[in-house]
Amino acid sequence: MLAKTAYLLLKLARMQAVKIMVVDDESSVLESFKMILKIKDYDVDTFLNGSSAMAAFEKGKYDMAFVDMILPWGEEQANRSVYGGLDVLKKIKEIDPEVEVIIVTAYADDKSHANAITLGALEYLRKPFMMEEIYELAERALKRRRTKGIKREAQTPPPSIH
Repeated sequence: MLAKTAYLLLKLARMQAVKIMVVDDESSVLESFKMILKIKDYDVDTFLNGSSAMAAFEKGKYDMAFVDMILPWGEEQANRSVYGGLDVLKKIKEIDPEVEVIIVTAYADDKSHANAITLGALEYLRKPFMMEEIYELAERALKRRRTKGIKREAQTPPPSIH
């Protein structure tokens, strides 16, 4: 009986796994994110460019994303070799405004920071980053997402009974 309960709890936890997208053109950064986030049992998908990230985002369900500020978009947009993380942020917010996005960059300045926040980013993470910063931002993003969901449920009127 105890083993069956443990199995069901494990199955439930996997069904409710937090799914995080990480987009960066540096494979070493992607590996760092993946290792750090897997410690907390997050389901992590990584992408080297914006086009592959957006194709996956349109097919799957993500709870949050870490997106590099400067990204190559992909082969289909060869005439535009650098497609920024802010473009990916905009597309994510168009598709699902409740997904929290953190912009990651090694080239931080006040203007791009303000622009990212204005476009809907939760925060701006500067490289190099600490493991604790990623955990804190992930928890903050997920808490904010849950709060939005609770508010939305509270605003939805109950179904009428006829």
